[in-house]
Amino acid sequence: MLKLNCFYFVVIILLCLNLQACADVAMTGAQALYNRQSIKNNLNDQYITMQAFRAIEVDDKRFKDANISIATFNGEVLLAGQVPHQWQRERIGRIVKQIPAAQRVYNLVTISNPSSTLTRISDSWITAKVKAKLLASGDLDARQIKVVTENSTVFLMGILKPSEADAAIDIARTTDGVTSVVKIFSYIQITKSLNNNPHTIRISI
Repeated sequence: MLKLNCFYFVVIILLCLNLQACADVAMTGAQALYNRQSIKNNLNDQYITMQAFRAIEVDDKRFKDANISIATFNGEVLLAGQVPHQWQRERIGRIVKQIPAAQRVYNLVTISNPSSTLTRISDSWITAKVKAKLLASGDLDARQIKVVTENSTVFLMGILKPSEADAAIDIARTTDGVTSVVKIFSYIQITKSLNNNPHTIRISI
């Protein structure tokens, strides 16, 4: 009887280990799929940014007196900077919206004289400091955040959990030299479905 009980105990242990292994494989597979999608999105974002830059800075000669920053994350394009005239701002927005892969365009360009070289150097330094603090933080995934600074205003783009977004905003706001923070976030929640398949991971944005 004792031997039989030991046999059943060993069987149960093996089954538990097998179920845990299946769960680990499912989690790893889902994460790998998500990572591959992230790489694909990153390449697509770079291509969109390149198209926008060429359309504004190379193909169109009417924006030589403007200072435009272009950033793309997950198909969403941020336009920041300064232009002297309202028609330039409107025209830039229309140009970028015509890019097929651009899912959404945030035209946050201001009407003013382009920032000085000294201001742009300061903006670059602020961006570097914010990125460094994000990388050092254990409360978020810095790889999922894009940082742009224009005239001491920090723009944050990314796909994060709400708690990570709050942490990123707090980091940017408390960085020396930052006057304001503009967040352009999509929020992600990862939950396990326990109804049909206990190993299914649902990602909603």
